[in-house]
Amino acid sequence: MPTSLRLRRLLCAALLAALPAAALACDDAEAVREAAYRQLPAGALPVTARFTDADSTACRAWPAQPGTTLLAVAQWTEPASEDVRGGDLDLLLIDTASGQPLAWTRVADAVSSDALPFTGLHLDTARWQLDPTTRAFGVRMDYSGSSGPNPFAQTELQLFVRDGRRLRRVLAPLAVSGSRGEWDTRCAGEFSRFERTLEIGKADAPGLAPILVREKRTDTISVAAGDDCHATDTTAPAQRWTLLPSHGRYAVPEALSGL
Repeated sequence: MPTSLRLRRLLCAALLAALPAAALACDDAEAVREAAYRQLPAGALPVTARFTDADSTACRAWPAQPGTTLLAVAQWTEPASEDVRGGDLDLLLIDTASGQPLAWTRVADAVSSDALPFTGLHLDTARWQLDPTTRAFGVRMDYSGSSGPNPFAQTELQLFVRDGRRLRRVLAPLAVSGSRGEWDTRCAGEFSRFERTLEIGKADAPGLAPILVREKRTDTISVAAGDDCHATDTTAPAQRWTLLPSHGRYAVPEALSGL
């Protein structure tokens, strides 16, 4: 190997080694995932004939617990066809420096991709402070159907907390944004889109605080007029819900629930 090339490689290695571990933790999510699963205690997550891919793995440092990293992995079963598949969701909290799992869980049958294709998985580390000592993190899943006359898209949010060596779900999938419609693929049609914001409320008693949900919805009607296409938007009255905790979790009303 030429001396100049060897020196360049040594310099790059030295620069990488000088970076803090957190800066490198999720640069290669696949490597983080493999290291974490390798270090799981025996029997922690059952070994199954599943597969995953780059779009089905999310990795992110968790500021609420410095020195830790969150990992979300969709574990798919072998698909019945190219367009239909389902599987489980694995979540791990790992030590950033060593990759050692600190807490984990598997949510059975939590992911699917069929007529409404699964298109993404993300971790949400916003300040989900449910009580003075309980901080949650979120998992967002995206679905998007590109069918010409019936477009559809939806993002769902779940919340989890650490409970010792277990990650426990406190909020089942809740649709936080979405759009759908029906049109002639040229102009005429009807569409609806919504955005929901979640805010931690004030607890009236010891325990988890309520979650306040506010929805903004807009309906659109498109009509062809000669060579033009005119769209009219109507903003629906704002809607609000209050999710109250019960036995350490929040019930999600059917009107807000995910797919």
